[in-house]
Amino acid sequence: MNEPRRLHPLAAFIQFLKTVRELILPLALFFIFGGEGEGKFVWFKYAVLVITLLGTLMGGLLSWYRYTYRIEQGELRIEYGIFVRKRRYIPRERIQTIHVSAGIIQRLFGLVKLQIETARGGNEAEAVLTAITKAEADRIKSALLADDLISYAQMEDAFLRYEATMKELVIAASTSGSIGVVLSAGGAFFGQFDELIPYELFLQKFQQFTHLNMIIISLIVLFAIFLVWFISIFIMVAKYGHFTVVKNGDDLTISRGLLEKRQFNIPIARIQAIRIAQNPLRQLFGYAAVYVESAGGLAEKESNYSTVLFPLVKVSKVNELLSMFVPHYSVPASFERLPSRALRRYIWRSVLPAVVLLLPISYFFQPWGYLLLLLVVPFAFLGYMRFKDAGVYMIDEHSLSLRYRVFTKMIVLLRKRRIQTLESSQSIFQRKQRLATVHLFIQSGLLHSKHFKVVDIDEAHMDAIQKWYRKR
Repeated sequence: MNEPRRLHPLAAFIQFLKTVRELILPLALFFIFGGEGEGKFVWFKYAVLVITLLGTLMGGLLSWYRYTYRIEQGELRIEYGIFVRKRRYIPRERIQTIHVSAGIIQRLFGLVKLQIETARGGNEAEAVLTAITKAEADRIKSALLADDLISYAQMEDAFLRYEATMKELVIAASTSGSIGVVLSAGGAFFGQFDELIPYELFLQKFQQFTHLNMIIISLIVLFAIFLVWFISIFIMVAKYGHFTVVKNGDDLTISRGLLEKRQFNIPIARIQAIRIAQNPLRQLFGYAAVYVESAGGLAEKESNYSTVLFPLVKVSKVNELLSMFVPHYSVPASFERLPSRALRRYIWRSVLPAVVLLLPISYFFQPWGYLLLLLVVPFAFLGYMRFKDAGVYMIDEHSLSLRYRVFTKMIVLLRKRRIQTLESSQSIFQRKQRLATVHLFIQSGLLHSKHFKVVDIDEAHMDAIQKWYRKR
């Protein structure tokens, strides 16, 4: 592989599309605000458009032709630049991860995109090969990481393997809260066209329609609910379709995506924590999603440096799967509960924002507005659930687990050597009741850290946790 190689010619077209996408807004503004006219000026507008597109296409072709790469003396060497020739050398020792993905265009031609992440971090990959064959991607990974990554062929034959079923993805979509995301996205989209949509006319027609048949109206509402539910399922399946986790030695290789195929590697040695999330709906049916908190990598940047390990699993099977793929982590059977004197503080913290919000509304909409104060009850119940679910447990001399709830119940599993900082804090009110807050920080990403905390644990328990952490 010492000879310079070029990307697939499709890379020129991808570069062309990328540049055109960036030019859409300037061109649109030029056509809209460039003035109205006839004759020569109209032809000038279209001439600018044609010249811009041809120039962009030519730039994509030249960029592809001038971009070469090769592997020599244990490093990836890239040369690029249309007018100014640039060189980038990436030694094998600096490479952290190699991610492989395939968008719709790449998949049509049986190609993939390869991204290389190094220890320097940043928001972009150190090197991106936008269009190469799968075999070429496997050869590059094999040469640069010496079998640290699993190949496409090995993915099919690997023994230790987890694959999400379509049933699990449908349940995950139905219980993930993505329906609310679809509704808010739809509202934001239509909000851009407020002046164009005749809402008054629609309201008039709807009022006339309501006199016709309530059954038809009910069917329309049900259809709208079904449509939103179907869209949320489509989004989930498109993102996590063909979701597969393969354990290959000391690495986890995750592959997912129906429209855009993605494959990336997580070395088990770089896992900082395991996070198990249960929103109330999933908790009701006994399901949870499992995430990996990893020290870096492009894959994690999609969701605050967290990578989905299992999109949806039965809570009863979590420990079984963890023992197979990340054997040093397990969910304890019980947690050290908070002292009962912390209950009042949890309820008060949950109720106070609701009271501050609802009191003014109730005052201005008397007398019926006072009924809104009944909403304080569910907020008080949320406070009780937060108190009930909070806890810290020292599993053994090497492992610690946290449990807490904001709205979603979280269980965090940590290893002592992965905890960057453990701190305690006490307010004046906590000190009076012999309570404290425990803060834990882990590395998340190459240059970031992630913070977990449990509020109002017993002061004596806080001392025990600090002694546990200091004992190396």
